[in-house]
Amino acid sequence: MMRRQREPAAETLRLGQDRLRLRPWAGDAGTGLLILLTPGAAVSDSIASAAIEAAAGRGYHRLRTSALSGIESEPFIRAGFEPCQVLALLSRPIANGLPKPNSSVAIRRARRRDRPSVLAVDNAAFEPFWQLDEDGLRDALRATPFRRFRVARHDADSAPAGYAISGRSGPTGYLQRLAISPSQQGQGVGAALVIDGLRWMARWGAAHAWVNTPQHNTGALRLYERLGFEQVSPGLQVLEMNLGQ
Repeated sequence: MMRRQREPAAETLRLGQDRLRLRPWAGDAGTGLLILLTPGAAVSDSIASAAIEAAAGRGYHRLRTSALSGIESEPFIRAGFEPCQVLALLSRPIANGLPKPNSSVAIRRARRRDRPSVLAVDNAAFEPFWQLDEDGLRDALRATPFRRFRVARHDADSAPAGYAISGRSGPTGYLQRLAISPSQQGQGVGAALVIDGLRWMARWGAAHAWVNTPQHNTGALRLYERLGFEQVSPGLQVLEMNLGQ
């Protein structure tokens, strides 16, 4: 019997003040994902090069970054990465007229036992490139110091229609993940989850909310813009490098 190749373990790379998390890309053990653990500024060229070396040494044949801003992208582009996906970045002031919640959608705190259902919704809602696995869901939940993890249902007995992870860091709020089951899209579930997250951010004093989505995701863009978000140029990008293995 042929043994299944063991996936590389996730690890944290450190150099000076810079930290990167390296783990397998969801659904593709041969592709590594680099996640900035010190977001908002460029890491050094040295740790970008060290990440490439570490990924090659662990058998990855391709390396991708998480979604990066222009300044965050610079050291990776100098190291030979190229853009493979472009995302729209949107923002809105939280204090400006928050919409009323939709009372027909029941929203509650997500529990650990909900995670298989949450991942099923996520995988149905997104194309393979953007789908989360268990590690990706954990990373989304750890991305900010404070978080709100909610599932939405039409009634107590129905399967989750969607879920959202919202986060806060200082005066800034983030809609970190929003996924709606395809059969439930267009029924107010996404709007209810976004409004719930915005109201939570407002209660804790956040001034602005940010969200990103692939540029071709026109449905999500319409939803966010209808709820008061505006696009901010130049957006974000995912970078990729072929390691030639």
